[in-house]
Amino acid sequence: MSKRADTMQSGYGWSFTRIGGVDQVVLRNGEDIAHIPCLDQKLWAALAMPKKGDGVLSETLDLLDADNDGRIRAPDICAAIDFASAGLVSLDDFFSAGESIKVSNLKTDALKEAAQKVLQMASKESTLRAQEVSLSDTAVALERFAQENLNGDGVVSPEDVQAITGSEALTLAVKAILDAGHGAAGHDAGSYARLGVNDKHGLDKDQYERFIADAKAWLEWNAKGDNATVKPLGEGTDAAWSAFAAVKDKIDDWFLRSRLVLLTGKGQEALGEEERFKALFAGKIELNSPELLALPIATPQASLVLDLESPGLNPGWAGALETFRNAIAPLLVAGTLGASDWERIKAVLAPYGAWLAEKPAGKAGSLGKQKLTEILGTPEIATLPALIQEDASKAALRDKMLDVHKLILLRRDLMRILRNFVNFSDFYLERDGIFQAGHLFLDGRECELCIDVENPNAHALLASMSNVYLAYCDCTRKDGSKKTIVAGFTAGDADNLFVGRNGVFYDKDGLDWDAHIVRIVAQPISIREAFFSPYKLVARSIENMVQRRASSAEASTQTKLNNQAENAIAAAVGEKKPEGAQTGGVQASPLGTAGAGAGGGRAATLSSTPGGSSNASRRIDVGTVAAIGVALGSIGTMITNLLVGFVGMGAWLPVGIVVIILLISGPSMLLAYLKLRKRNLGPILDAEGWAVNGRLKINVPFGGALTHLGTLPAGVERKLMDPFAEKRRPWGLYAVLAVIVAVALLWIFGAMDSILPISIQFGTIIGR
Repeated sequence: MSKRADTMQSGYGWSFTRIGGVDQVVLRNGEDIAHIPCLDQKLWAALAMPKKGDGVLSETLDLLDADNDGRIRAPDICAAIDFASAGLVSLDDFFSAGESIKVSNLKTDALKEAAQKVLQMASKESTLRAQEVSLSDTAVALERFAQENLNGDGVVSPEDVQAITGSEALTLAVKAILDAGHGAAGHDAGSYARLGVNDKHGLDKDQYERFIADAKAWLEWNAKGDNATVKPLGEGTDAAWSAFAAVKDKIDDWFLRSRLVLLTGKGQEALGEEERFKALFAGKIELNSPELLALPIATPQASLVLDLESPGLNPGWAGALETFRNAIAPLLVAGTLGASDWERIKAVLAPYGAWLAEKPAGKAGSLGKQKLTEILGTPEIATLPALIQEDASKAALRDKMLDVHKLILLRRDLMRILRNFVNFSDFYLERDGIFQAGHLFLDGRECELCIDVENPNAHALLASMSNVYLAYCDCTRKDGSKKTIVAGFTAGDADNLFVGRNGVFYDKDGLDWDAHIVRIVAQPISIREAFFSPYKLVARSIENMVQRRASSAEASTQTKLNNQAENAIAAAVGEKKPEGAQTGGVQASPLGTAGAGAGGGRAATLSSTPGGSSNASRRIDVGTVAAIGVALGSIGTMITNLLVGFVGMGAWLPVGIVVIILLISGPSMLLAYLKLRKRNLGPILDAEGWAVNGRLKINVPFGGALTHLGTLPAGVERKLMDPFAEKRRPWGLYAVLAVIVAVALLWIFGAMDSILPISIQFGTIIGR
């Protein structure tokens, strides 16, 4: 492959273009398509993809997936192109939309004959002016061909036999053969596509030959059993053998145990069955219990004579022994079975056992001797092989008709597959890749980069390497359908994106799904978002700080109010206390409550009331005032220095403002830029089973095209008067006044002498 690729690359004039940050081959004509198998696979955009995605392509993807492993690989693509090149004169028609091919474009006479057959079976004249065969023509023709009696599948059903030969005897013979289990299912008429399955049940060549061989073998084997040696009891031999086989091992076991008793001179207790009897009597006894069936059929006897009518037989085996006794009654003497009698019975039944062991394993014997003899004696049975062969001879025509159907499918879909496999032009130029599942509308945006995901947790591990902001959404429909998608947000900001938000997802069939964000992989979305992020962060920090301070102040106020209420209640209760009672650790004397003057009494009351504050504690300390003044002075100095510095820049003032803004927003913008330039579609697809062969970049302009922000259409009438708008403060006036005050201060302190033509010193004004 590689040697062929190297050879062809040096001799064929390929064209490449830069798409997605990598060089991708340009497909210009049919010759380019025909040479794709010779293109070095290192230059392909992808090497494998899962067999899912666009539903329109499902039939063609099934066609490409010859090994039915659920994946489309580069060799599958190459095989399809080689097939198309071998069947068509030119592949140029692949670049135009259509579901038909011209008969004149078929390369071989066999394909042209098949196309003519398709047109005839589709009820169309073979002399059509355009001489084109369509996908619907092949679908109809193949369905009809599959229902014909001779359709190339090599299977003849009873209905086929009846329709072709008209022989009732042969039809019944075929039915009997099928009933015996010798049958085959009809072939799928749409082995390349879903065209319906011919599910007729009939005979093929292998099943017919197997039945004939099995039937003859069974009749020969059955004939061997028609003599007295094999069946000493006549028709009752089979029942006798079944009864004999059921008890043979247990009777052999009894005679062995009896010989041990005779040998040792000891009774049953010496044979080690005491523990079994104890275990048996310890629980509930049932006739079919394993413990009972494991015991001997009777007590061993030194006489080596088994009394089949004795009441001392094992109850678990009594029924089987009675059946055995009745079945071989002609071979027994007085209902007893001695050692010599037992050996004689085994010898008499041995030929029948050997004959049964030779029974053929085929299914033909289920029909019985009479039916098999009747079938093999049917004169027309010998014509079945020729009929089956005639059916099979149609296979070549059927296969060529299927090839025509396959060529039409490739003409319709192969270019779309190539534009999502060999290169990714559909995604980059049309934003309509095979892997794209639909459109997600959420947070005032429309996201085109949506992909179906089977396992979100596993997908997110690898997809996070793409540097794309990803939102995983569970999608449901009212009919109970469920699926999960991942949507890439490549424009706007993430301020209002969080787990729990709802949106609507439209799949490629136009069906709407309720979408619910369940997981987010956060990444930078845009440079614009990065520019404002420091200010938003400061705003959020200030907001959080104010909220914390407000909450703290509110809690403190509530605590003080509660304390004051409790103190007031305590003070009221304290006035009713007897003289000399202590309140808050201070002696409450009559002079302190009623005898004091207005000022002194009030001061005394405050000082003696729990929770009250003294006048000294209410005074503002001089040092505090000084500290506040120093702080305000420092702040004023800092602001003055900044203003002086800005004004001193003169014409460079705008540059200074820009520098300050860049110092604030620059780091976050730089970090966002570095990540945005590394956005790569590859990990997102690789996480879902693709084998992307290089980096597929999503730069800022292309990302903006993948996510559409909500904007008002052109020419709309917009009413800006909001009846519920909040009242606006004149912030503009405030800003103008602040600037005037700042300029005045700078002018007073002489910082603007270089700008204003007349310098007025602050000291001179004061002196005047």
